[in-house]
Amino acid sequence: MIIFLYGPDSYRRQKKLNKIIEEYRNKYSNLSCDYFDLENPDEFFRLKEFAAQMLLFDNKKLAVLKSIYPHTKRGLAPSAQDNNYPRYGVGVYEIDTPKIQEFLKKYLNSGDFTILISEEKSPPLELKFLLKKSFSAEEFKELKEENWRFFIRKEANERGLSLTPQAINFLTEAFKGDSWSLINELDKLGLLCRKNPIDTKDLKKIGDYPYQSPNIFTFINAVIKNWSLSQRITTLEKLFIGQEEPVKIFNILASLSWLPKKLLQKLADYDVMVKSGKLDYEEVLVDLSLSG
Repeated sequence: MIIFLYGPDSYRRQKKLNKIIEEYRNKYSNLSCDYFDLENPDEFFRLKEFAAQMLLFDNKKLAVLKSIYPHTKRGLAPSAQDNNYPRYGVGVYEIDTPKIQEFLKKYLNSGDFTILISEEKSPPLELKFLLKKSFSAEEFKELKEENWRFFIRKEANERGLSLTPQAINFLTEAFKGDSWSLINELDKLGLLCRKNPIDTKDLKKIGDYPYQSPNIFTFINAVIKNWSLSQRITTLEKLFIGQEEPVKIFNILASLSWLPKKLLQKLADYDVMVKSGKLDYEEVLVDLSLSG
């Protein structure tokens, strides 16, 4: 049978692949397992030999495959060696797709031979049958928004780390779906930080993050040009995640003499309310975002 894993999130894909291999090793004491990278033309021949071998004490075989098709196609081109089989002419290696297709279809329903495939992208047309006819086909898309936040919390919990909501938001922006970099950072936090919960200021003390604070003027434009409510809230949220001081944002905004008179008056009113203790600057910015 065939188990097909694919998608750009290579961390989760690799984690699932390792889990499957571990389950096979634990379940079958006489498992024969081998790895094949078909970027090397000789590996396909070795794979066919591995599949054909019937060792006396083998009760299960597991072949782990990658590079069964090019990741960047430049179109089909005939092979210089065999015009009967089109090949993908890509980079430094070629893939004999029809022969691989024939091989994989032969073992779709095999009970003793499992083919475990891991690829970054969805298969080309000739191998689309993998999506529907494999014993299992699972896609690992890049996680976004709440799914990405949930993933960060889950991986942090597995490492015994407690993160504040602000820290999670910071990491969400800092790594933008880059699972491997995030995991490396969480592993580093597990070694270097004994404090729980971990806040944004703790993260900044430990790591040199790729995150850059959003431009304050993006928020100012959102307010002046009356962007949609969701856009105004999102730009302000990014400033807060970036630890920009609310008083700093307000003062920059209030210092711009070219603002519409109505907005300048509104800011002056806000300033009076802050100084009288009725509001703080963070509440002012949130109210300004909500009202536009």
